[in-house]
Amino acid sequence: MISLIINADDLGSNRDRDRGILQAFTQGIVTSASLLANGSSFVSAVVQAQQAGLPVGVHVNLADGTALTGLINGLTDSAGLLPGKQKLRQCLANGACDLSALRNEIAAQIERIFNAGLKPDHLDSHQHCQLFPCLTAMLTELARGYDISRMRTSYPTEPAEQDPEGDLGEELSLYRRLGLDAHTTIINAGLKTPDGLWGMPLLNRLNTTSLCQTLESLPQGCWELMTHPGYRCSDGERFDGPQRQVELQALLSTEAKEVIARRRIRLCSFKDLACAS
Repeated sequence: MISLIINADDLGSNRDRDRGILQAFTQGIVTSASLLANGSSFVSAVVQAQQAGLPVGVHVNLADGTALTGLINGLTDSAGLLPGKQKLRQCLANGACDLSALRNEIAAQIERIFNAGLKPDHLDSHQHCQLFPCLTAMLTELARGYDISRMRTSYPTEPAEQDPEGDLGEELSLYRRLGLDAHTTIINAGLKTPDGLWGMPLLNRLNTTSLCQTLESLPQGCWELMTHPGYRCSDGERFDGPQRQVELQALLSTEAKEVIARRRIRLCSFKDLACAS
């Protein structure tokens, strides 16, 4: 049997992204979303998720926007502004971050989601920061403490020889170096997690053709497919451009639904996850 979670990242990022995620859930094949507790549209995203019955997880964010807890020594500026992906990774790799302050920030993000009336069914991380060993152990401990029994495994499942060149290829190499150890840490903590993550090499390149090719490639097992649907946000970042709508159309497509039906792929969310390795 093939079980597949199709997760939409960055719910709460902005209203245009949220509108696409909700449409991909109600009309398409998305089964789950990851919510940014410090996102600009968090409040309205919570209401929409509740109304639609969309299963959500915590998308731990230490890279973008403003920290809920304010200043984090070694990471934020004096106003609590988070530093972006590259500086976050440098901070984690060099041990320059205040780990106690990071723990407080992550706890605050989890608690904001609970306090909004949602019960998150999994935990994952923006920019895959959970792969860094100091955060993997911290996040598994916090997940258990908040009774969140599922986590993402940020390990690329596609063959390494298919990785693109350039910046994304370098990132995938990092994910492959750290991913298996992180997966083991999650399992040893007693948490449930998919066997691997699909879609990482398709960042900004997921369309109907590549989505169907991925669905055709899935072997037996429990998997997660990472997606980023939405509508173009004119005042957003570069990542909020037209590719979000291309991805949305793929997730709404008849072609993708036909592959799922023909291959008898069982679509599910993290709360349905039974596999533990």
